[in-house]
Amino acid sequence: MAEKKNKRGLSAGDGSIVIGGNVQGSNIVMGNHNVVSNQSINIAPLFQTVYDFVDAHPKLQAGKKEDAKEELKEIQTALEEPKPDESFIARRFRNLKRMSPEIVEVAFETLKNPIGGVAEVVKRIAKKMAEEANT
Repeated sequence: MAEKKNKRGLSAGDGSIVIGGNVQGSNIVMGNHNVVSNQSINIAPLFQTVYDFVDAHPKLQAGKKEDAKEELKEIQTALEEPKPDESFIARRFRNLKRMSPEIVEVAFETLKNPIGGVAEVVKRIAKKMAEEANT
């Protein structure tokens, strides 16, 4: 006959973590003063909103629409990096602004909504571009 272990008698020692059940997809943090960030924000739906705006833009020619989408794809790829290159992203936004300032406005407002680093990067770039426009 197999012997059953009493869970109440389990001792893991100081500083140990005991987990029962499936923890797939979970964050487990042990210690004091930990900072946890989740960089897995899915920004693709946000960019789809901006792509839809570009498609519907009445003043942009078909070629300019494709150019704008390519710039947006490069911005999206850069923002998905753990440490986005702000100067690279700012250049892409400046290119977009030359094509259509409205696209940049829609992109900024759309991308400022997610929680996390992406929003902070976009806010800094938007602020910098606003300062440049005022000089």
